[in-house]
Amino acid sequence: MRILQIHNDYREPGGETAVYRAEVALLQRHGHQVLTWQRDNTEIFTYNLYQKSAFLVNTIYNRQVYYNLQAFVRDKRPDVAHVHNVFPLISPSVYRALRKLGIPIVQTVHNYRFLCPNALFYTHGQICERCKYGNTLHAVRWQCYRKSYALSALYAVTIGLHRRWGTFEMIDRFIVLTPFVGQKLIEAGFTSANKINVLGNFLPDPLPAPGSFEHREPYVVYLGRLSPEKGVNVLLDALVDLSEIKLKIAGDGPQKEALQTKVQKQGLQVDFLGHVTGEKKSELLRRAMVAVVPSVCYETFSLAAIESMASGTPVVASDAGSLPFVVEGGKSGVLFRAGDSQDLQRKLAWLLAHPQKALAMGYYARRVVEQRYSASAHYNALMEIYNSVIKG
Repeated sequence: MRILQIHNDYREPGGETAVYRAEVALLQRHGHQVLTWQRDNTEIFTYNLYQKSAFLVNTIYNRQVYYNLQAFVRDKRPDVAHVHNVFPLISPSVYRALRKLGIPIVQTVHNYRFLCPNALFYTHGQICERCKYGNTLHAVRWQCYRKSYALSALYAVTIGLHRRWGTFEMIDRFIVLTPFVGQKLIEAGFTSANKINVLGNFLPDPLPAPGSFEHREPYVVYLGRLSPEKGVNVLLDALVDLSEIKLKIAGDGPQKEALQTKVQKQGLQVDFLGHVTGEKKSELLRRAMVAVVPSVCYETFSLAAIESMASGTPVVASDAGSLPFVVEGGKSGVLFRAGDSQDLQRKLAWLLAHPQKALAMGYYARRVVEQRYSASAHYNALMEIYNSVIKG
């Protein structure tokens, strides 16, 4: 099969970019011809004056991309196009270009950008769904994107116009990472249930070796970005009266200095490890008693959760967004009320007091990843989706 993968990369590559690259590699390993159409936001730093002045218009509708992609598609003739992210350099013009040439379009919904200009459903410290039904101008008033009127207006106008123009209706199939995300699309009137397939992210082969199912070290780990919506403050508050637990934070972000200051004031046992990758990350996860995903926003998925589960480490996750669909409460981990540090403290204390229960959850978590989030399981489900849209 000839598959066109389309992605606009971010200045700070994260989980979405990792998934895109892993999916390209997975398809190539199975012998498919993978074509890529990719842009990178770091290009913006090299723009001349003309390119900077054209940036706003091109974000809304990039005519050059529209014509260049058509020429590319006419030459390569892909069987299907799989789009990941088009903002801001590629723009939604790709959907019209692909539709005009009759190429089936599959879209993975990695975030809530189609319904929310800042893609999070979270602003000013709380969940927000004001723009969900199509009036995206709320984002301008609240400066939801990078606390900027101009950038918030840019995304509000881009998304709002294309929803009104019916551009996103040209997408043949939406891949959502959990049923929660699909339900939000349906609630918003953005698409219908028959155009939605649920397929979570996956971990490439081989899966990391799991840790011991007999004994773990007395520390918990947080793996991810250090920003307000991730709820790390909630985790620190939960540890105030759990002096026997040490926290290891693997990640970086704009909140790092504030979190370090809080740790010093409260006298907590916390190690800030920075960005951790490869075997060092695997070793960190497989030795931990538990991993914590304390998000206060609607996560669309959690790679950190399934990476921890693959290591045989149970996950304590908030009940926000998609997390209850990834972490099965009482089986692969424990759920707590989002934003409630006392509830999180109780759940951590219970796991500390019941280490055999925690180890059993970790064993179950590993089995879940093998069955549901492995490369082979993902590939088989993805091919079913591709074949269904190609057949029409």
